[in-house]
Amino acid sequence: MSSTSRAQRDPASASATGVIAVVPTFYPTEDVYTTLGHVIPQVDQVIVVDDGSGVDADEPLAAIAALGVTVLRLAENSGIATALNTGVKAAFDGGASYVLTLDQDTHLPSNYVTVALGIFARARPVTNVGIVVVDGVNGAPALPSARSPEGLYLVPEAIQTGMLLSRKCYQTVGPFDERLVIDCVDTEYCLRATDHSFRIAIAAGTSVHHTIGRRAQLRPFGIPIRHRGSGQVATYQYHSPFRRYYIARNNVDLVFRNARRRPRWVLAVAKRETGGMIVSMVSGPQRLAQILATITGTVHGLVRRRGKLPRWLQRVIS
Repeated sequence: MSSTSRAQRDPASASATGVIAVVPTFYPTEDVYTTLGHVIPQVDQVIVVDDGSGVDADEPLAAIAALGVTVLRLAENSGIATALNTGVKAAFDGGASYVLTLDQDTHLPSNYVTVALGIFARARPVTNVGIVVVDGVNGAPALPSARSPEGLYLVPEAIQTGMLLSRKCYQTVGPFDERLVIDCVDTEYCLRATDHSFRIAIAAGTSVHHTIGRRAQLRPFGIPIRHRGSGQVATYQYHSPFRRYYIARNNVDLVFRNARRRPRWVLAVAKRETGGMIVSMVSGPQRLAQILATITGTVHGLVRRRGKLPRWLQRVIS
């Protein structure tokens, strides 16, 4: 890892109750400036960790550093887990009490950090809140599974972007699992935090905008499926074959890890992910690549293969 462009306010200057945001980037686009514009006023400092974008990102990263942001650059693309760990460790080593993790295209509400810190302040010691998360993503509300004695809404897992992580939780639970590379990294961390008796609370009333894949037309075997009323072709959440490999592999991996302790969760995951995998394989785009990526990912999950996808597969599905 190489470090360039230290911030005007170094992480080491963070106050004892400070919040530092960590934003991993990969070939940062214009969206990242909007993201930073929303978060910079809310925190003590921002650390951007670029995940091996190379020289193509020199100009945008220099512009980001000019905003007073600390920019850390990984020598090669290593995945979201490694990028997060690099930034989160730097933030806590620098004295932060809380770290906010954000994807490069996440737009936060202007009061998010204040609301999230208020949740930590309200939480009683017995509730043991370790992570606070957003209440909604792209208009879809969080679905709490429990309510604490002091009235906090709790969830068993949440998306990584918008997580406010306490120092105590990170020191106890440890870093994100870099063997997963991407996909399910946040789910695995939430489950592990729960295993250490930490609770995940919702910052009620907060919502973020965040890009999750893209919508593609539902055309199983080339046959369009249309809505009855409008006649328009239905759509589904599409992920590239590259992502589909990790989604399949890492979900199978987590099913193995949690089969005995969380049988209901395992059944829910199997139901949810199986449908998505089947739709991607029969509907495309890149149907053959989707099939190969999904089958290979599933097999690698079964044999517990971790790390980055094989180079031969990356060449074939690219």
